[in-house]
Amino acid sequence: MKNKKSVLTIGTFDGVHKGHMLLIKKTLETAKKNNLKSIVIALEKPVKNVSGLLSLSEEKIELIKSFGVDEIAIIPAASDILSLSPDEFFKEILIDNFNACHIVCGSDFAFGKNRAGNTEWLLKKVKNRNMTVDIIKPLQVSSKTVSSSLIRAFLHKNDLRNANKMLGREYSFTGMPFREKGLGAKIGFPTVNLKADKDKILPKGIYLSVISQGDKIYSSVTNIGSRPTSGMGKTIIPETHILGFNGKWSKKNTKVTLIKKIRDEKKFRNIEELKKQIAKDVCKAKKYFGTRGETTDGRFAVIPLF
Repeated sequence: MKNKKSVLTIGTFDGVHKGHMLLIKKTLETAKKNNLKSIVIALEKPVKNVSGLLSLSEEKIELIKSFGVDEIAIIPAASDILSLSPDEFFKEILIDNFNACHIVCGSDFAFGKNRAGNTEWLLKKVKNRNMTVDIIKPLQVSSKTVSSSLIRAFLHKNDLRNANKMLGREYSFTGMPFREKGLGAKIGFPTVNLKADKDKILPKGIYLSVISQGDKIYSSVTNIGSRPTSGMGKTIIPETHILGFNGKWSKKNTKVTLIKKIRDEKKFRNIEELKKQIAKDVCKAKKYFGTRGETTDGRFAVIPLF
């Protein structure tokens, strides 16, 4: 018995930003209306070289899952599928594999080897078949077209505000905690240091943030930088001071969500000056999160900005 007919959308979906959300929501809407299966086909990584990733594969899957699609198919970076011609991809993947009868895509959509298949090609291909195509116009935010490349550019400029606007949520990253020299604890502000994936973009600066591990969620202050005052080296390390937390943070995968940038990282004349500035940063964070209420277990309740 052949698989149930489907509505699908295809793309890299790096960051799963507001533009991607339109594609996924249209896919779901069409599938529900016509009693069809909803499918998202996503590339594990961008085909072309980019300056870092907005979302790792596992992050991308979790974000897409949250929309409630029936099926998510990830095309690995080294897959032979990427070398198929547009005709081969159309027949072998879209028709034979996923039984597509409706395709949702952006106006800049391209697929197949060397991205030879575009929207014009696709419209001609489905013309005499029992298939339809929806081409979604680019989304504009603050008079700019939402795109993964523009969000990357914002993050490389440490412009979290505009990046978050285009993502439609706060930017986040994950990593495993590791121990260092414990300078933060020595000056009264212990931190959780994380080893993030080398491909993940980490915007430099000091941020109001939320740190989470399983069901543990705390408001926090995060520094992403090379820590010039302590002379720790040039490696960019994210370190997070957790507000109102006195316990031991488990060595398990940890997520940090960046809410708002406080300031740029700078080199202070000595550790005492650094300590005073951190105290100001923490005070600012407590004031910000405190206005949103505190939970009974001492953790700060956080209201998303978008």
